[in-house]
Amino acid sequence: MKKKEKINDSPLLVVDDNPVIVKLLGAMLAQAGYPVTAANSGQQALALLESFLPDLILLDIDMPGLSGLETCRIIKGNPRTADIPVIFVTANNDKSNIVAGFEAGAHDYIIKPSTREELLARVRTHLALCKTQQALKASRARYRELSYIDDLTGLYNTRYLYQTLQAHLDQHPHRPLTVVFIDIDHFKRVVDTYGHLNGSRAIAELAAVAKGLLPKGCYGVSYGGDEFVLVLAGHDGRTGGQVAEQIRAAIADNRFLVSQGLEVRLTVSCGMASYPEDANDLVNLLGNADHALFETKRRGKNAVVAYAEMKAAPQQDGFLPVDPH
Repeated sequence: MKKKEKINDSPLLVVDDNPVIVKLLGAMLAQAGYPVTAANSGQQALALLESFLPDLILLDIDMPGLSGLETCRIIKGNPRTADIPVIFVTANNDKSNIVAGFEAGAHDYIIKPSTREELLARVRTHLALCKTQQALKASRARYRELSYIDDLTGLYNTRYLYQTLQAHLDQHPHRPLTVVFIDIDHFKRVVDTYGHLNGSRAIAELAAVAKGLLPKGCYGVSYGGDEFVLVLAGHDGRTGGQVAEQIRAAIADNRFLVSQGLEVRLTVSCGMASYPEDANDLVNLLGNADHALFETKRRGKNAVVAYAEMKAAPQQDGFLPVDPH
């Protein structure tokens, strides 16, 4: 008995109404180490694909009921299964039949009867091509993600902020959202005292403290230099204020640049505005949070001030808050 080849980790689906063909193809593939699942009709194959995603499908064209061509069209029309390579197995070498197979979305075809060597060569080729395409797709997704990330802090950048914040307001008009502007207090002193490199390290460490306290579904943005923005989706003014205060307090209690043999204390000023109570559009939401930040600094820094609190308080020093409407 011929020794079974090295086991592969690529599950395959063989679809053919002829049990002899299914047995033959299954034996060839199993001998090469591929895990094989079989279906005797297009309907059964589609039912299997609801819970099972093979790395490749070998599909007969001529089957009663749902033909191989129509089965392939359904597979390729479903985003969940569209990327699975399909190789048609057919006894008909008529060119029009083969062209119809490609038009249905097949990647290749094999004329029955075929040799074991041809079968395995085509299977290996299309599995390798599929893995390469998956790697390229993952790389593109990763590059897209990196284009939204700030290198220093690992937080998102302003490009991401403007795109996602507006999308959230458009898609979830009835869901609350709070924006918090954060500015590091007296940061110039840190740079003047410890240098620009340590200043950058301190910014990165502070961002990590804030990021670690963000609730699920919320994110931070590097707004430039020593300024940050927190987007607290699902949080109104009350709960958003609680998150902002927790982060402010954690930063005040932390010691920075310890890895450099230092113990630097930092504090931050926070200004926040909430949707929809403080503003109903992106520009005014960000603008009102920024005004609240300036009010925090006016009051002495190292605190959280909400725009709603400014609206409720008597005006002082000629300061006029932005009208959210």
